[in-house]
Amino acid sequence: MLPGQTAVSSKQVAAHYESVDPHRKVAGSKKSFFTHALAKIDQPGNDRKSLLDVGCGYGYFLRLAADRDWEVYGVEIAQDAVGVARNTIGKENIHHGNLRSASLPPQHFDAVTLWDVLVLAQDPAEDLSECFRILKPGGTVGLRVRNVTFQRWLHRLYVPLQPVLMRIGVKRPYVFHPRNFSAKALQALLNRIGYTDIRITNSPLTKGDPYETVQWTGAVGKAKWLMEGLSKAVYRRSAGRWVIGPSLLVWAVKPGSR
Repeated sequence: MLPGQTAVSSKQVAAHYESVDPHRKVAGSKKSFFTHALAKIDQPGNDRKSLLDVGCGYGYFLRLAADRDWEVYGVEIAQDAVGVARNTIGKENIHHGNLRSASLPPQHFDAVTLWDVLVLAQDPAEDLSECFRILKPGGTVGLRVRNVTFQRWLHRLYVPLQPVLMRIGVKRPYVFHPRNFSAKALQALLNRIGYTDIRITNSPLTKGDPYETVQWTGAVGKAKWLMEGLSKAVYRRSAGRWVIGPSLLVWAVKPGSR
């Protein structure tokens, strides 16, 4: 947590996603990421693949997974999102509440995903420990979070130019959450809980500008393309030591065999 920030309650998070987030537009921009993530966790030959998506929202990721023969389950705190997800995924497959209140059985899931969720968690270590408990041995957890290292640099570049940029319609491009993570911090946290085979890379970026950061959507697309190319090049040149992209994509495994 950065100085001056406080933890947010579940009600505050739900209120944001029920009134602010342009759901369909954001979901459309994330479709290529969702497809990329499913390709990473898919396991050929496993006929009963079970997936839990924590903070599943309206169920867009779960729908894609179900279309690829995953047995899907979701946890979500926003009531209107739960209603929509239950209509498309199934009432018994979507829990309204947080992860711990779902009381899920141990060693049940092949994969657990938390896309842009850990940054709002009351206790990230507790949530990741719960994911560890409910994963099967050999199961995978997938995380996507903003890269606080990148966001700090963006903040430093933007603030001196803020008066000019705001006049021409450029909104604040950096994002700080109640919980902020660097690659190093996530590595240490996952290690402490007991995960192995931890891989931290630059996350594929969403398409377009669904949050309308600037008035010129094309400019955002070009900026994302340049940043994605640069972050990939730096990652390769540093043999994976430097992860400088806007968001981190993290995979980790619960030890053991299936």
